[in-house]
Parts: sequence; C-alpha cells; structure tokens
Amino acid sequence: MKEISRLKSHVDIMKKELDYTTKQIKLLEKNRKVSDWERIDHVNGKSIDELKYQEKNLSQEITQIQKEIKKSQSKTLLITELSLLPVVVLLILISGLGNSIMDFTDHETTSFKTRHLIENLRGDTVDTWKSWRLIGTTLNVNVLNAKGLSENRIDVIKNAITSEESLEIDDSLTHKGPKGFSSTYFKGWAGALKNIASKDTLYNIPTDFNVITSNGGEGDVIITLSNLRDGDGYTGYTKSVVDGNEILKSFITIYDVTNLTDEQLGTIVRHEFGHALGLGHSTAPEDLMAPNIDMTVPYISECNTSAIRDLYNGIQGSTVCEK
Repeated sequence: MKEISRLKSHVDIMKKELDYTTKQIKLLEKNRKVSDWERIDHVNGKSIDELKYQEKNLSQEITQIQKEIKKSQSKTLLITELSLLPVVVLLILISGLGNSIMDFTDHETTSFKTRHLIENLRGDTVDTWKSWRLIGTTLNVNVLNAKGLSENRIDVIKNAITSEESLEIDDSLTHKGPKGFSSTYFKGWAGALKNIASKDTLYNIPTDFNVITSNGGEGDVIITLSNLRDGDGYTGYTKSVVDGNEILKSFITIYDVTNLTDEQLGTIVRHEFGHALGLGHSTAPEDLMAPNIDMTVPYISECNTSAIRDLYNGIQGSTVCEK
C-alpha cells in the first residue's frame, strides 16, 4: 500500500510538470512571429522542440507509472483474496458438514434442478397453488414415450404415483428433531394421500390413480418422457392448465430419462407429480418439493401431505411445516 501511495504522489508531481510544459509550448506557438523568431524561440533556455520532447517523455512516464499502480493494486487484491481463501473453505466445510454426517450410504448425492410454473417462497413452508375439483377421487395418468423403456422402468414411474408403502426416518437426519424421534414418509402419492383423506375436505383429494401408457393425449395428467436434455439444465418441468382455482389438466416432462437411475427417475416423478396435484416448492432444502432435489430423503413428507390437506380445504398460499 505504501508503494502505491508513493507512485501516485509521483504521478501527481509529474502531471503538474507536464501541465506547465504544455502551457510553455502553447505560449511559444501563440506568440511566435517570423520577424522576431530568435527572440521568442526559447523559454527558460529551452526551444519548442525541446519542450515538446519533454512533454512526450513526461506523458509516456506517467502512463508507465499508472500501469505499475494498477499492477500493484491487482497484486494487493490477489493477496487479500488468497488470505481469505482458507476462511471461505472453512465456511463451506462447516455448511456441508451436516449433510455429510447424515448422508444415506445407499442414496445418490446428485442434485437435480426442477422448475414449476408458479413459485412463491416466503419461509419454512410448502407453497400451494390450485387444486383439482373431482367428482370422485380418481385421476387418469398417461405416460407418453414409454415404448422404449423396460417394464422395470415403467414400474418405477407407476410406483412413484401408486405405491402405498411408507417408511420411518429419524428426524435428526433432516434437522427436524433430536435423534430417536422419527417422521413418516411415503414412496408413492397414493399412500400419502390416502393417509390424510380419512378426514373430510372441501374438495375431494385424489387417492386413486389409473396409470396407462398411450401415445394419445387422453388423461388428466400427461407425463412425457424425453431423452433430450433441457437447455436450461432442468430435469423435470410441470405446467398446469387452470380455470379460476381449478386445475383442468397437467403436463409433466421428464428430461434425459435414459441417463437417470431408477431412484432418480422415481424421485423426479414424485416431485413433479406433487406440482400436478397443486403444490409449489418447499423452502426446506432436504424436502422432496425443494426446487433443487438433493436426494437426502427423496420421499413424500408429512409437510407435503399437510399442504395438500390445506389446499383441498380451500386454503391457498403456503403451509408452515410442523417439523
């Protein structure tokens, strides 16, 4: 820093000298006449050519010093950044420590980007949007482009919707409570929704799903499987057609299907189907409905089902998670 200050001070002095030299040159050129050339050809013993040469050298030297100042400033900034690097690394390690401690050894650690037509995040909540207004409790789901998939892969997609299997996961793994306390998660939406449909709601909650594989456009929810990668890096996308507060039809696209593992494919289907049912995104990073799915617990949470219950009771906006 002292060297930079010294150089800047030197530049200021040289600029004053340059300014004075330029004024001398202008004075000579303004007053010089042919008749008295010899009389005014010199100022303080220097000719115009000598002054112009001095002016040129001063300008070049000032430019060179200014370059040195910029170089010194860049070096100082680099040293500062390098000195802060260990602190930044430490913060990154600390922030990621929790996830490393609670990691499932059987799970992938890949994070998937997803997008939804409507987002409105305001805190530790799951957002809700629109709901289906069904006469019964059945939604027809059509999976397009499933011809090239194996039966096992098709079953992965169907199970993410129709499975009723549940599992208990310790709350300490998701920062929801102390070790020894657990929460119930569901592998499929049918089981999750049937768990909350025992109590009457304003609108019928879908609990029965008729899943078909057809090349037509029939169905309430259309799932299109694509081998292409989305240009923006998203793995799933849901768009719903609505009339007022009622969902009329939902379109789900799953990208890059052939490069997804079974677990990844099932997780993305669960996430996007949550949007098709009327959920927005969750602000809990480990939640299934988070914008970036981190695969920590890739299942349907109690908070997700609470949000569905509120939505189908006519409460739109957001549901605060109890845990």
